[in-house]
Amino acid sequence: MFKTVLKAISTAALIAMSTTAFAGGDDDHMTQLKDIEWTQFGNTPIHISVLWGDRDTGPYGMYLKMPGGFHVGEHGHSNDYNAITVQGQWEHTRAGKKEVLPVGSHVMQPGQEFHDDACVGPKDCILLVVQNGKGDVLLPQ
Repeated sequence: MFKTVLKAISTAALIAMSTTAFAGGDDDHMTQLKDIEWTQFGNTPIHISVLWGDRDTGPYGMYLKMPGGFHVGEHGHSNDYNAITVQGQWEHTRAGKKEVLPVGSHVMQPGQEFHDDACVGPKDCILLVVQNGKGDVLLPQ
């Protein structure tokens, strides 16, 4: 339990530093979660909202929203990412280990490693995702 709390605190500090690094000048602003503007991710029911940086080149931070009951399927990414559950019950499967991650939970997902995600329960899942490289999706062959 202590290790999980320590990881969450460390990740929150990293996110705070990243936010400070990208925010600045007259562009500083605040947005409540209820006011976030969402963009549909490709042809999926997933929506994203980039908060800072550039997802096409990295680094960046974004919210990712999956509808309740949605199962993503096996996929990977070129780069590591850190994610924290902001809303809902996120189920993450990595290296054969499946775990439901309630609000406040943290995942460090290594790049090049295939994994699976789902939003279990009726409520939409919202994740805060931070990646130091570009955001992409790799599919198994």
